[in-house]
Amino acid sequence: MVAANIDRVEFLKLVLIFNEFDDAELEQVAERLGTEFVAAGEQVFEQGEHPGHFYIIASGEVRVTRLEKDKTETFLANFDTADTFGEDALLYNRLRSATVTAITDTDLFILDQDDFDWIRKTYPKIEPYLAAFAQTHETIRRLRINWLNEEETISLVARRHPIRMWLEILTILVFVSFTLASTTALITFLDNARVITFLSMGTAGFITLLGLIACVWTFFEWRNDYFFVTNLRVVWRERILFRSASRQEVPLRAIQSLDVQTPNVFARLIDIGVLVIRTFNSQMRLTDVIHPHRMKDMVEAFLQKARRRTTWAEHAAIRQTIRQRLGRPAEDQPETAPAATLKVQETKHRLTIFKTRVVDGVTITYRKHWWIFFGRAWLPSLVLLTSTLLSFVFTVKAFQLFGLLGLMGLYFLPFVIFLWWLYRYEDWRNDIYKVTRDRIIDRDKKPFGKESFRSAPIKNIQSVGHQIPNTIGLILNVGNVRINVGDETFTFDGVHDPALVHQDISRRMEELAVATEQDRIKQEHERMATWLEIYHDELKHELDSGSIEHIPDFD
Repeated sequence: MVAANIDRVEFLKLVLIFNEFDDAELEQVAERLGTEFVAAGEQVFEQGEHPGHFYIIASGEVRVTRLEKDKTETFLANFDTADTFGEDALLYNRLRSATVTAITDTDLFILDQDDFDWIRKTYPKIEPYLAAFAQTHETIRRLRINWLNEEETISLVARRHPIRMWLEILTILVFVSFTLASTTALITFLDNARVITFLSMGTAGFITLLGLIACVWTFFEWRNDYFFVTNLRVVWRERILFRSASRQEVPLRAIQSLDVQTPNVFARLIDIGVLVIRTFNSQMRLTDVIHPHRMKDMVEAFLQKARRRTTWAEHAAIRQTIRQRLGRPAEDQPETAPAATLKVQETKHRLTIFKTRVVDGVTITYRKHWWIFFGRAWLPSLVLLTSTLLSFVFTVKAFQLFGLLGLMGLYFLPFVIFLWWLYRYEDWRNDIYKVTRDRIIDRDKKPFGKESFRSAPIKNIQSVGHQIPNTIGLILNVGNVRINVGDETFTFDGVHDPALVHQDISRRMEELAVATEQDRIKQEHERMATWLEIYHDELKHELDSGSIEHIPDFD
């Protein structure tokens, strides 16, 4: 059993919920840990069971799934070494909300209900971490999150601090009170008491209703803002009710540093701030973060976990390569979550001439939303429709008076206007954005005019975000996608379904990053294996010739 040979105190330093514990405190926790072994394919616990233990993975990997009411199974997450699970049911004294199954042979550290309660009572500083993970699981179950890659899982969900919401609500209430007082004061100057009563009640009710709507609006705007940390990226989703929506993100592999900024003494007093996530030459600012330093520590922990997992996978691959070169049988490798792959489907359109997303193999082409086209072509469209209708109305009259020549003259104007409309259409159609296997492309071509062309490697993308800027955009699902590439910014303006465009780019980024990393590792492994193979041959030759009597000790 692997767990029996682990230095428990050193291991617990890798477990995020013990982030604020010192060595002495970790020793006390370590003494209470039990162990459990679960073979690959076996269940740790099943959905609907009564809670028994809290689990920490010493080695191995488990899969979390939930059985829905329609009997379909939903994948929730994969957990591996140093991850924790099972705290929800213990915290809230309820049945297990999901099933956990071992993907590989898995060693677990366990705490029963009494020991779990003892840690919470003895070390209250663990509570925010337990609550954060429990809230994350609750939010995932409640939200419809459709922008995740395959096998991408959410590690943490957090909201912005409600202080901004309460300040806005307070401002609304002050404004409503001032307006009510001012209006009432003005109405009292009237002579008719009946009119005063009627106007006072009507005005008070109307202003109060507007204030209540504004307060509810403010609450839902705050409620729709989330910070997500997945096993691949950090995401900020922001929605302004009935007005706009946006999502910004930074891949974990692109993060260079994390900084916390607090704007004033009041912010430090209530412990809110800005978490600045920096890449090589760009940054994403998460504003109004609750306990920003703790949030920073948690993001750093997830970042380190991703790097550790990459290192472990690389070491396993090195061992396999060396065994293969030395002619030894390969070791059985545990199943691992497949890398995110790009699976795209063609978008359905009722009008083929206004296709805004075309998939051709690995290349995805986007055009601006048809609303952008009609914004530019409304005048020729209106004139064309009017002139065509008038031409139909006067067709018989023109033929009777002027014959065939009259008909040609009658339809000449609609034909010219149609050419004008066609020019606008071609201008819209030639303005395209592309995502290929390894590049993004922005091309703008004027019919019979100049053409501009910009492109950038996907591997240089530092961050991606999208925004739906207004109410019309929300209704028609049209917005902008912003891509930071080195010192440049590419903007895919006016695209249909910007969240889908954003998702396409994110998937392609991850797919390319995984492929590039795999190629690099493979080349390194081959080079290292060649060195070791040569060393093995030379060592065997030296042993056979008697030049050396035993294998050198490198210690």
